[in-house]
Amino acid sequence: MAVYDMNKMRPDYLTREYRRKVATGESLTLARLEAKQGSVTRPHRHDHEEVIFVLKGSWRFQLPTGSVTLLPNQVLTIPRGVEHSSEVLEDVVAIDVCTPQRTDWITGEDRGLHSDQDESLWAV
Repeated sequence: MAVYDMNKMRPDYLTREYRRKVATGESLTLARLEAKQGSVTRPHRHDHEEVIFVLKGSWRFQLPTGSVTLLPNQVLTIPRGVEHSSEVLEDVVAIDVCTPQRTDWITGEDRGLHSDQDESLWAV
């Protein structure tokens, strides 16, 4: 059992414009994400089910079924193994929950998936 105070946690900067604060349980990982307009996530897939809840801003995801744009109070569920990418259309604050636990978030092994707009080699 653990209590995490996101107000006191130092953010993990994945890029200059994309940061997160991570809390973990035995079988899941929760992150509070903040990303600036233009931040992108390269196409990828993973062995985790992912739920993304947008609190503020606008975030577009490219999925095999097409593009979807999340606005505040909208939630996207991404099943395990489904390729996806994203672009922040308007500064975003979101909650991201993954199960099972995302050890790559704890170790930072996923850093290469994220880039700022001026670093991106592709567009969503």
